[in-house]
Amino acid sequence: MNPDKSPGTPVTLTLSIDGAAPTTKTCDLLVIACEPRNLSSICDYTATEQAVFGKLCNFTFHTTLVRVTVPNPAPTYGIILAPTEISAMAGHVSGFRNETAKQFSLETANSMTENLVTVYQLQGPTDTPMTEAEFLANLEQTLPTLDWWPYPDFEIVTDSAGATVDLRTPYFDHFDIDGLRAGGPWNYLSLQGKNNTLFVHGSTCFESVLQCWQYGGLLLDHQEKLGWSLPTDKTAPIIVLGAGPSGMMFAHRLQGLGYTNVEILESSARFGGKTHTVTFDAPSPDGQPTACELGTCYLSPAYDHMAADFAASGFMEGNIREGMYLTADHQDPAGHTIRAMVTTGQFPGVPAPATLMDYDEYTLLKGYYEANQPFADPETWMAGFDADKVKAEIFVRLAEYDVLLALYRGLTLPMPLSAPTELLQYDSFYDFLAKNDLLILTGMLEYAYSVQGYGPLKQIPAYYGMIWISLPLTLGLIFSDKPAVTVLSKGWLDIWTQMAPTLAITLNAQVTKITRMA
Repeated sequence: MNPDKSPGTPVTLTLSIDGAAPTTKTCDLLVIACEPRNLSSICDYTATEQAVFGKLCNFTFHTTLVRVTVPNPAPTYGIILAPTEISAMAGHVSGFRNETAKQFSLETANSMTENLVTVYQLQGPTDTPMTEAEFLANLEQTLPTLDWWPYPDFEIVTDSAGATVDLRTPYFDHFDIDGLRAGGPWNYLSLQGKNNTLFVHGSTCFESVLQCWQYGGLLLDHQEKLGWSLPTDKTAPIIVLGAGPSGMMFAHRLQGLGYTNVEILESSARFGGKTHTVTFDAPSPDGQPTACELGTCYLSPAYDHMAADFAASGFMEGNIREGMYLTADHQDPAGHTIRAMVTTGQFPGVPAPATLMDYDEYTLLKGYYEANQPFADPETWMAGFDADKVKAEIFVRLAEYDVLLALYRGLTLPMPLSAPTELLQYDSFYDFLAKNDLLILTGMLEYAYSVQGYGPLKQIPAYYGMIWISLPLTLGLIFSDKPAVTVLSKGWLDIWTQMAPTLAITLNAQVTKITRMA
């Protein structure tokens, strides 16, 4: 018997709220929705738990909001991404999104004097991530030197307190290929319910809100198979650590199952986790607010079920998904092509096309390039390129990808319940594509997967590629009448703001000790 615990209290937490004197809370079930490694010094993790968490690695993601002067001539694109910089993972500027264009159309943005733009940087994995100051210094030094950065006059946005409007966060906790082959995600899954504890943070499966939502459903739908169960008493106290999307969504699910005593403890002064929507009244057309996303941003057809659930629960009132989007042909609502890719470093060994290419053209040409290496005559490598034929082959190969996806990783969302041994034989997502004659999909996947910050195709394990590029996503891209990429008119934070009043959330709750074992 642990002397710190009273009989009948499976979990005891010591904490301080708003800096007050320490107090204790007890619960029958502890749900860890924050990064579990952050609790290593305060939670009585078992050796097995520590071994699982010790195999995780992550990147560092940094976004900065800048205010730009619209030049003359006005920019051709509202979103530009540099795959080579993303693959380098060195913390350099790898792209930007014009928030004004995202929300009001590129035509409207270009008619204004100023726009708001979010700039991306990505680093890792590394034991010494760059500081916020280092990221910002790199940005200020780099932007003026980029031939694809269209805004010569820019300034970093600050808030009313003079603080830079940016986000630096650990990103995409995952297992490398050796960790996957050692069973990382499934060892994680085997911990569920042990020591009266559940883990629902993105590190359990995948970073995105969608996979966190699906993982919560997987845990609840497969309790018996996974060897755990919720308390039989619907009034039993349940504590959720972390008021990010994972914690809030899981608490919402528990309430939907009739549990009446669910409390979320959040160590910071805000809810929403890595969702950072910052709204500005100016510069905006006609005084309409601009929702700038520093973290969570896009949706795809794969999000439809989750979005419908949120809407049915009343969490998307006035937050319009339809109408505020990039259309299926990558144009903004006013009909302008909005996305472009930087080709530098993407076509080695052959004469490079233009430095900047429209997304559609790049996707086809990159796929053609990868699928037809080596070229007999590099100087004339584009002579055999036929856009219509390449596009048709991409759809055929995407269907083949779906068959392999179902065969290798199964259809359970968001992840198979047991290790997909055959899938784990591949060293990387690119290795999987190459060995299955799917390299023509490379250009499309660079955008759909890598530019989200989830790692380069040649480094990231195929398992994670197939978790994100799932059947609902690919089928949505092919058959859905909805646009391929959508955004929210009021931003993602508005969802959590509408959800928060339905939950019991205690902010500024600093937990200093967690004792679980009897």
